[in-house]
Amino acid sequence: MDKYDLKLDQAARAAWLSYVGGRTQDEIAGQLGVSRPGVQRLLALARQEGLVKVHIDHPLAGCMAMGEALVTRFGLSFCDVVPSDPAPHDNGLAFLALAGAERLSRYIDRSEPLTLSLGTGRVVRATVEALSRTERPQHRFVSLVGNVARDGSANRYDGVMVLADKTGAERFLLPAPVVAASVAEKDALLAQHLVQAVSAVAMEAEAGFIGIGRIDPQATLFQDHFISEAELRELLDAGAVGELLGWPMNAAGELVECPLTRRITSLPLRRLAGQTLVGLAGGRDKGPAILAALRGGWLKGLVTDEAAARYIVEQAEASS
Repeated sequence: MDKYDLKLDQAARAAWLSYVGGRTQDEIAGQLGVSRPGVQRLLALARQEGLVKVHIDHPLAGCMAMGEALVTRFGLSFCDVVPSDPAPHDNGLAFLALAGAERLSRYIDRSEPLTLSLGTGRVVRATVEALSRTERPQHRFVSLVGNVARDGSANRYDGVMVLADKTGAERFLLPAPVVAASVAEKDALLAQHLVQAVSAVAMEAEAGFIGIGRIDPQATLFQDHFISEAELRELLDAGAVGELLGWPMNAAGELVECPLTRRITSLPLRRLAGQTLVGLAGGRDKGPAILAALRGGWLKGLVTDEAAARYIVEQAEASS
């Protein structure tokens, strides 16, 4: 065992003693020969690496009802709605990530080789991080979105590398910015052999797990310098309320046409129609973007929370 595997083994022992054995942190510290803060770090590592799984054997009726309503209304294969955390912290992200990981693991746990595609975003990255480590070297994971910003910085919410590291699978990253500086630069990028090779792998994916972005000053595209302030204004003036893989949509779910969209390097959404695209997003502030993606028929599955689901159900009923 290397040092990390030994640490995981110790974390698993601490988690077992705590959650199964009912030991206090002081008792665990004595048994493992570590300090009490050391036990806390081990338990945090166990949760982070997915060694601890919680199953609550009672369905949340309200969440289930909203999920079923969205499935019926928008023709989805499934819609998982998790409880919203009323406290102002990131537990809501953790709830979404666990539900997303449950869906993603249904593909990864298969023994036959398969190709899965990933978008980017906080929930996508957190979903991948919530998965347990498992050896699946027969699989392939591929990015649907460029993994660099215009200034050359890496996309911090890309999940392909983390997922491949957890499974030993092959990884394919799209070597391009989300938005090229010019149409000529986009054409040159898309003509490169490496970009075409990664795009070809992405087209073979059975399913894709993608984030749903909002279009406003808090948008990830803007905050992480994929687009400029002037380009954000351009999208807002064109009526964009959300984006999938960088492609902006209006409230009806229609793709927005503007100068910016002619420079996006991501695979066109229409080319991915044969894949099971699963959207991962939550929060009432994401409601308009999620609703747009549903109205456009771009998604076949959705993992969201009750705040976003309630917004979507209310808006859908109001427009009936």
